[in-house]
Amino acid sequence: MLVRLLKAVLPVSAIGISSLYGLSVMKTIGWGTSLPTLEIPQILPENLAMQNPHYEGFNKDGGRYWVKAETAQQDLKFLNLINLNGITGELIDAKKLKTALSATRGTFDNKANLLELYDAIDVAGETGMKAHLTRATVQTKENIITSDQPVQVTMDAGTINSKQMTARQKTREYTFVDQVRAHLNAKDAADTTAAPTASPGQSAKPFGSANAPVDITANRLDVDDAKKTALFTGSVTAIQDGATLTTPELEVSYDGSATAQPPTTEPNSKLKRIVAKNPVVLKQASGETVTSRSADFDAVSQTAALEGEVVMTQLPDKRATADKADIDQSTNTVVLTGDVIVTQGTNVLKGQRLVFARATSKMQLTGQKASGGAGRIAAQFQQAQSKTASAAASTSSSQGIPFGGTFKSDPNAPVNIDANRLDVDDGAKQAVFTGDVHAVQGDFVIRAAELVASYSGSAGLNGDGAGTSKQSAAQLTHIKARTKVQVSSKDGQTATGDWADFDPKANMATMGGGVVLTQGKNVVHGTKLLINMATGECNVITEAPTASSDSAAATSNGTAISESAQSGRPSAVFYPGEMKARVAKPQPGTAASGWAAQTEPPRQP
Repeated sequence: MLVRLLKAVLPVSAIGISSLYGLSVMKTIGWGTSLPTLEIPQILPENLAMQNPHYEGFNKDGGRYWVKAETAQQDLKFLNLINLNGITGELIDAKKLKTALSATRGTFDNKANLLELYDAIDVAGETGMKAHLTRATVQTKENIITSDQPVQVTMDAGTINSKQMTARQKTREYTFVDQVRAHLNAKDAADTTAAPTASPGQSAKPFGSANAPVDITANRLDVDDAKKTALFTGSVTAIQDGATLTTPELEVSYDGSATAQPPTTEPNSKLKRIVAKNPVVLKQASGETVTSRSADFDAVSQTAALEGEVVMTQLPDKRATADKADIDQSTNTVVLTGDVIVTQGTNVLKGQRLVFARATSKMQLTGQKASGGAGRIAAQFQQAQSKTASAAASTSSSQGIPFGGTFKSDPNAPVNIDANRLDVDDGAKQAVFTGDVHAVQGDFVIRAAELVASYSGSAGLNGDGAGTSKQSAAQLTHIKARTKVQVSSKDGQTATGDWADFDPKANMATMGGGVVLTQGKNVVHGTKLLINMATGECNVITEAPTASSDSAAATSNGTAISESAQSGRPSAVFYPGEMKARVAKPQPGTAASGWAAQTEPPRQP
């Protein structure tokens, strides 16, 4: 029984003793009270800052990049992002051309290979491009730089400002968007005398010269340095040497590179060509305005071609229209082709080809068509109102045979002329019509091989250099007809001679050189014919030949002058029956008799 008791007591006693000992130990160490707080150290980004880190990578095409920073901190929320301060770096393409980067701060995504730059960003390439930005994203593997903040870029070709930019360094393509402003340098930017402005009295040079800088604004600019083109789109305005060009699309071509190529350090870009799309409006510094559907300016040859509904205007009322206009800056000439119409006030010139030399103020208008066929030119001059005294001027003369003729013209009617060619010398105030000239004023018709018209005012395409024309529209002051001259009236009365002079202000005409006056079968010979175009009356005079006269003076248009005419007295052949018929049946709007003598002809000694 004792043994059995001890078997039960001893284990219980051992457990009790062990429990008491355990309680004693636990009490000693503070059992029954709260456990002490353990201090765990915090891991902060500033505690993980790296000094002078260096990141480097390689592209599939053989290019590479590297980025350095003064300090860098790991972003613990996004472990692939590293915050950088004091950034410098280089993008090196497959051709070993380098683009240097610098910025105040930024982040680098080592997984996406994206470098975000902020504040005082400078980009400088060995190609000559320099950019200043406030924010930029660099795709290091693709070598693409983008910015959605204002940028300023300097290239050898000029400077560009915009709100946004994308630069593809591998393909050398650059895109600028929103409020684009570009300044394209002149051929020799250091030569300030390369592009003189137009002086007063001289028309401005055509737009597109390589010797003058160009300032362009647009909504967008795409530069392809591989193709040597710069495309401006969206409300494009280009200004050069005082000339302003507006168009929805403008393409600029250049030689060399928009960015200088090593190892050369001198400017490598030269303006080559400027092409504007419909509609095109070009306004010169002189005030001259030109509109067309398209315009092509060649800076190398210094020429410009404008096509499609070309309209050239000068204040106050000069206007020229054509299908095409070619401008040569080196010779300072303008050539209009197609259906050419030049107007100034009520004066009108029409033809197929007009050549105007600005330097000499000379102009030539022909009917030569683009297909090679010959045509005619036409001109209309509206005369100022003639004075009543001049209109009623008498041609009564104490010499010659007076006739109540029908060479009557309305002095206020326009003068219409058509010919094969017209040459105008605005400096000499002279217009020469040649080639079967046909001139009409009212019922008065003139035909001749050549007609020389003197005028006042201006008939050329030059202004005064200030946007206005101080000279009035051309007004005819004198007309001279030469070679095989013929004057005819409404009722068929004609007069022929070697020459004729017309005074539009006095409404007087004088014919000479073997005059033959005919009406039906009636013929009068003389050496001079005086015509009052206001009344239609005329006088036939025969002057004694001078010693210097040659045998050719004895004929007029192949008709022999009678012996009495050669002796200084007029001669005539009348058919009374025909004259009576004309008196009985006068022509509408004519005198009762075109041949009835108004006064007894004076006798010559």
